Amino acid sequence: MDQLKLSQQLIGAVQETLVSADARASDPLVAMQYLSAIMGYALAKTNMPPPARRDALDQLTALARNVMEDVEGQQISRPPAGEAFGIWRPGDP
Repeated sequence: MDQLKLSQQLIGAVQETLVSADARASDPLVAMQYLSAIMGYALAKTNMPPPARRDALDQLTALARNVMEDVEGQQISRPPAGEAFGIWRPGDP
């Protein structure tokens, strides 16, 4: 399977679509509630036996956790844009 093409532009477009249906989705937590509900709804509508649906849900939850941890790791290992990064020693100005 090819990798997913996740980008800030895609995420913004999805959130804009949600906001067009419900202005409260401008709050990222509300947008995520919609995405979770859509995932559950779509899984329920698949032609899979219930145990397979639950397994798919577990896999999707694990994917979400892995993406979150990857992004968190990138944020920690990279200094924020526009800020200096270096080593400060006592006595440095």
